[in-house]
Amino acid sequence: MPENEVKKSGGLVKHEGPDLKREGLFSYFRNSWIEFKKVVWPERADAVRMTIFVVIFVAILAAFIYVVDSSISWLFFDVLLKRG
Repeated sequence: MPENEVKKSGGLVKHEGPDLKREGLFSYFRNSWIEFKKVVWPERADAVRMTIFVVIFVAILAAFIYVVDSSISWLFFDVLLKRG
């Protein structure tokens, strides 16, 4: 079995490999900062374009959910229960 393979037995997951070393708090933040500096950020124009796309998509999805909710509410209360 490879060194870092995870083995399932009877619903439990057993890790068979080297023990994971606990890091200190400062080491964690240092490593996080190193990884943060590796991030490739999009250009401003791309970020603005993606943000506008997300806002438009959320507005369309909200309108769709409103229409479906209103339709189901109308169907349930006005048609099936005849409370109009």
